[in-house]
Amino acid sequence: MTSGTTESGREITGASIVLDGVEKHFRGQSEPAVAELDLEIAAGEVVAFVGPSGCGKTTTLKMINRLIEPTSGRILIDGRDVTGVNPDKLRQSIGYVIQSGGLFPHWTVERNVGAIPRILGWDKARIAERTEYLLELVGLDPAEYAHRLPKDMSGGQQQRVGVARALAADPPVLLMDEPFGAVDPITRVRLQDSLIEIHKELGKTIVVVTHDFEEATKLGDRVLILSKGGHIEQFATPAEILATPANEFVSEFIGSGATLAQLSLTRVKDTEYDPVTTARVGESSAAVVARARAQGHRWVVVVDSTGVPIAWPSLDEIGATDEVAGFVDNRLPVVAPSSTLHDALDQMLAASQGGALVAVSGGPLLGWVRIGTIIEVIRGQLGDAHADEASYVEFAEAEAENGGAS
Repeated sequence: MTSGTTESGREITGASIVLDGVEKHFRGQSEPAVAELDLEIAAGEVVAFVGPSGCGKTTTLKMINRLIEPTSGRILIDGRDVTGVNPDKLRQSIGYVIQSGGLFPHWTVERNVGAIPRILGWDKARIAERTEYLLELVGLDPAEYAHRLPKDMSGGQQQRVGVARALAADPPVLLMDEPFGAVDPITRVRLQDSLIEIHKELGKTIVVVTHDFEEATKLGDRVLILSKGGHIEQFATPAEILATPANEFVSEFIGSGATLAQLSLTRVKDTEYDPVTTARVGESSAAVVARARAQGHRWVVVVDSTGVPIAWPSLDEIGATDEVAGFVDNRLPVVAPSSTLHDALDQMLAASQGGALVAVSGGPLLGWVRIGTIIEVIRGQLGDAHADEASYVEFAEAEAENGGAS
């Protein structure tokens, strides 16, 4: 396994992946599903595979861990040719996440997470410690979720368990096949943000198959665009692809809205946050209102005992009762620092708010970002030459004027 640190000080625990002349011919088909694919993925890199149906992206992913055997060619992980390794041993050393989690339905969460470590002969104490760490890493409280069955959890929670299970044996490589395709858009954004934070902490090599180009640009350090037969049309950073598509195929694939897709390249953490006034449930409403007015704020953010935001009421709403109520607003627009500005704008419009709160998943509130800040970024990226996308900006502004926080 390759390990080390980058120039920024981030630890790398992933391994390099090399596909050398890899081909796959399925019986009964005249054309190869993947024809002579050459690909190099650096240790600790996130690469997203995208392309139209039948382009070989899932086939290529499955050949890396030999769920599908290559017809010819070599696959090297950390310099070792894995085409001659026992496939079961190989898969035990590679994390694999599929759509909907793929959990064993009659096993508890902790048993699901500990599946591979048990096969590898880890002792109970080590498995329990690893399970607790990973559940916390994916944003699930071990005390609350360890003994639950998958049927008692939401789709997003099940997918988080699937990621924890894939990481259980500390593999250098994590393969993800359409991991967030079966959840709703808001949950998908949160899972994407969680994956970004996990990668930041662990430094694994991650390969993601997705049909969504926007998701690919958000997650991938580099994006691999494939056409029929596993032909590489472009393999570059999201910024390079959006700025200079390699050919007409790539231009058509990323679509006419590519300029607006630049919003997926800018993170919330790269913008300015504004401070907020917070309040705890049960606090004196009069004291909270006085504190907010002293800061020039017209609303407050109610947080729970751990500092996680749960509601965003106006001062009039707060002042209507003697104490701050514990109402939980499920439509509260909350984004992570790693969220894209596109994510943030979507959240604002969905909640009819003129801003979004910024908080690390399951963590404390960092501030809020205004829709006006995002619109200025959009204007700077679009210029005057893109009337269609600019009309979207005008729509966003109009919606924001009707929102609550502004």
